[in-house]
Amino acid sequence: MSNYFILDIETAPLQLEVYEQLNEEERKSHLNPIDSKIVAIGLRSKNANTILMDDNEKRLLEHFWKKWNELRMGGTPIVGFNITNFDLPFIVTRSFINNIKITPFTLKFVVDLREKVNAYRYGPSRGTLKDFGKALGIPEIGMDGSHIAMLWKNKQFETIKKYLENDLLITDKMYQRMEETNILQINKW
Repeated sequence: MSNYFILDIETAPLQLEVYEQLNEEERKSHLNPIDSKIVAIGLRSKNANTILMDDNEKRLLEHFWKKWNELRMGGTPIVGFNITNFDLPFIVTRSFINNIKITPFTLKFVVDLREKVNAYRYGPSRGTLKDFGKALGIPEIGMDGSHIAMLWKNKQFETIKKYLENDLLITDKMYQRMEETNILQINKW
């Protein structure tokens, strides 16, 4: 098994009261790094999870970049599900807004499992992380990312942690299966 680390984030709107009034479709468009913030960051390396949570997003991001540097020693690949379209852009933009110095990276060292498993096909039917978790036989925990905002508001941090740990596990199992089946070797160019 190769050396890699997994990254996943959870976000919540900056103005929860406004968010609560929106319908489901409006809520989806509201999850962007201008209207929302990062409330939790999950990292997994060598079957060990690190969950970062903090009310102060600036402090959370500073801690994240420090941990990123530790995990990236020697150019370790970063793995995630939809990481190039959501997690990394969100982290970079929120770092910019919070005036946090990032550690530059190259996308060729980022493994986006959603892109690989779909052979870079684009469209709405590419599957969710939960869909792939189910296909791998990993039990669902009865919620999805749309619940994070209310959990954060109600200070249910342990539930957020368990949810994030489950996402990290699914991502890790996907990576391992994709390595075994040579799907990781699919490249766009």
